Amino acid sequence: MYRFRRESSYNRVGGCEAMVCWDGGDVNELIGRAQAGDQEAAEQLLQLYRPLVLGVSRHFFLPGSDPEDVQQIGMIGLWKAILGYNPARCTSFATFARVCIRRQILSALKRATHPSVPTVAFPESSEPRRDWREWVYDPTPSLLEQLMEQDEACSLLDALISQLSPLEARVFALYGSGQTYREIAEQVGCSPKAVDNALRRIKRKAMRLQAGK
Repeated sequence: MYRFRRESSYNRVGGCEAMVCWDGGDVNELIGRAQAGDQEAAEQLLQLYRPLVLGVSRHFFLPGSDPEDVQQIGMIGLWKAILGYNPARCTSFATFARVCIRRQILSALKRATHPSVPTVAFPESSEPRRDWREWVYDPTPSLLEQLMEQDEACSLLDALISQLSPLEARVFALYGSGQTYREIAEQVGCSPKAVDNALRRIKRKAMRLQAGK
């Protein structure tokens, strides 16, 4: 039996606290067992990454449903991530899981919402929160949505993250978790303008990666 040890740290893309290690094994080993049909390993992974699901799902509102419904949709995304993860293609399971969780929730939102109504992150303050994909401009579907929907999503996102400076990586993580410019500025210790500049640089890097894929 694996014994979980809580390790408090920021996931580079999640910006949320997660249990990422435990005594007696590693994540990839546990995923391999789950993919082979080990129910105990699957249950341990679902418990291990449940905080990530909660962190993602709290930024969305599904009309006619309560927060627990959105969380359950996110758990389906986590399960799909466990089944579909390939460590040879993606350096971080947390990165891949976040993509799958968000994609599952966004798909449910699109089905439940009139096509003319855009999908947005659920605001929790007077300053509107935005879906973290919206700041990357593309005349067709947004660039980051394309990254999330394509098979090579995890490798492209990892490539983007590897090109970020420490400040950009921190800003990207906080923005991805739904923080506003003002909240990010307070946590990072800079001005909202500096946050905006960092996001613009990240946008340019993402667009270059997309153009060269």
